[in-house]
Amino acid sequence: MDIRFRFMNKAIIPNISSLLFLFILSNVFLVQAVRAQQSFAIITGSGVPVSGLNSWYNSAPILGLQYIIDNNENSKTIIEFHYQLYSDNSLSDREFYWVVDRNNYKSPDANANMDWVDFIIKSRIYFPDKTRSFGKRKLNPFSSYGLGLYYYNHEVSGLIYPGQSKKPLDTEFQLSPIVDKRYAWGANVGFGFETILNANLSLIIDINYNAAIGYLRPFEDWGLKEVMPLQFLTIGLGFNYNY
Repeated sequence: MDIRFRFMNKAIIPNISSLLFLFILSNVFLVQAVRAQQSFAIITGSGVPVSGLNSWYNSAPILGLQYIIDNNENSKTIIEFHYQLYSDNSLSDREFYWVVDRNNYKSPDANANMDWVDFIIKSRIYFPDKTRSFGKRKLNPFSSYGLGLYYYNHEVSGLIYPGQSKKPLDTEFQLSPIVDKRYAWGANVGFGFETILNANLSLIIDINYNAAIGYLRPFEDWGLKEVMPLQFLTIGLGFNYNY
């Protein structure tokens, strides 16, 4: 393992003080919520990898929960949790070039997947002067920004070892499985619309950009380059219940 990878690995693992800070910050918002209107939202949609992460994976379903605190008429604080699972993007179809016989080979047993869990605290700002009508409904636009802690578990296995020197190629000689489990700080910005359905229920549609200070090591023999930071979009549809 090279020095750069060890450094980056160490740098993105949060220490106890960072976790304690996040815990205290969450409790500050919860104390604030005692005097404010509160609501919950269930979010579903798609997570879309971008900027190198899409070389590994396609989009995947995402599931989320939000705890929402009304600061005033045009501002809300959101405490948010998401889960998504990226599955293999045809890694078994990628070829590597074996210099011994100058042929390209696939790894039929190759597989990759990546779990994401994120915890985000963000502000949502509404723009009442930009409200638009859609049929009998009013669409209330908003933007949001926040910081969060992202956990990911990346697993790669089944790749044939390309450094073999004797013919024929032994397809059973494979790289050892690689598992990267890390925490990474990140940021989140987005925009969307909210429409009121009744006194207690509203519909939310939003798009968010996420960037986490994480790292995927390169697999250059298969055309997969280093990925840092890790970036993805979330496209969500949610129902917000006010109580």
